[in-house]
Amino acid sequence: MSSIGLIIKQERLNRNIKQTVLAKGICSTSYLSKIENNSTMPSKEVMEPLLDRLNLMLEEISQEEENNIINNLYELYKSSILTRDKERLKVCIQQYTARKVNFSMLKNFYSYNLYMFRLMLVVDEEVLQVYPYYQVLIKMEDDFDEKQKFLLNLNLGLYNYLIGEYYAALERLEQALKLLNNNSFEEWELADFHNAISLTYFKCNEYFNAINHSSKSLKYYKDNLLFERAIDSYIVTGMAYKNMKNYVEAEKNYNLAKKLAKDYRLTQYKGMLYQNLGSLQAIQENHEKAIEYYKHSLENKEGPHQVEGYMITTLSIIKEYSKQKDHLRVLSWCEAGLSKLDEIKDNQTMATLSYIHHFHIYKAFHSCSEDFEAIIKKGINYFEKVHDDRHVQKYSILLADYYYRNSRFKAANIFYQKANEILFRQKSISKWEDL
Repeated sequence: MSSIGLIIKQERLNRNIKQTVLAKGICSTSYLSKIENNSTMPSKEVMEPLLDRLNLMLEEISQEEENNIINNLYELYKSSILTRDKERLKVCIQQYTARKVNFSMLKNFYSYNLYMFRLMLVVDEEVLQVYPYYQVLIKMEDDFDEKQKFLLNLNLGLYNYLIGEYYAALERLEQALKLLNNNSFEEWELADFHNAISLTYFKCNEYFNAINHSSKSLKYYKDNLLFERAIDSYIVTGMAYKNMKNYVEAEKNYNLAKKLAKDYRLTQYKGMLYQNLGSLQAIQENHEKAIEYYKHSLENKEGPHQVEGYMITTLSIIKEYSKQKDHLRVLSWCEAGLSKLDEIKDNQTMATLSYIHHFHIYKAFHSCSEDFEAIIKKGINYFEKVHDDRHVQKYSILLADYYYRNSRFKAANIFYQKANEILFRQKSISKWEDL
């Protein structure tokens, strides 16, 4: 059976059309559902009106050409993951998506969608743009071979990671891990997987596992002179050691990354590396040294593509001055951050929007604003909406402390409880005895 039903479903989802709308006057909704699930092949009298309504013209190609498309797409998939040349990749994706091929072999259709889904994640496509691929892939899972199931779990793990659902991401990636020994993989594929799961283990506070998998990807990247990817691995390892309070090993890995960046003139990493070195000083309460590193980081984060990094470092500086109760400098840096965000208000992303709440919360707290309670509640609601447990927990504790100091014990209890619920969830437990 060809892929036509799945293509119709994908295009309908891509255009945000309901089944009832697409089927109206052509066939029943239940029949369209069968077509989209590839459980029946539509007649010409049904298929052509559906394609016309979707403004979809399908190419019929030979099996040999199909195989060539998949082989070429695989090479693009490989090179894009290793080099991350996003501008070239965007052009290539447009060329592939401009063609609507009716694959006669479902295996090729599955592979095409698995590769395309990952490539779109590499170029940071918005979630809504990759959602049609996501919807089709999860419906096809039962029909995949073992290698395709591995790719699916890897891709969906990365998808969940990018939308901040780290535990769901880890569940998918650990399913992929179980499939590693059942299939043959090229070394670069293994390195890519170990890199992905190490990042996810880090986000889930499993630092030993993060270091273990990061070291596996690092070996391949170093041996094959992929220095940018090696720097990424050093940074993840350094962050994991930092959170394990092994500051010597953390600094060692950061400095190894810094040396690579310097030796090979990878200047785009300077801002990130100074940020991490500053964070390492901050956790050891070396406030002035941390701020010095952060300011070096800001110097290397100018430009439209560095906005999120600029916000991260600005917030880091605010935190250090906040720890020292330097109210004037906190307020000054909050204003600087908000001013920077105002410059890009027409091009804000979900990531940069969160900093509006961060800056307003610190500003309200350090100015003893009468609106502090309303501002922090608004922030907590926002971070709950975007599944940012870390900041829900952090600001819930801040608000609970505020209520406690003002003898509003019932309100304090509500937000202490909210923070505790997140702690339990982070540790995957449900009872205090397991702490």
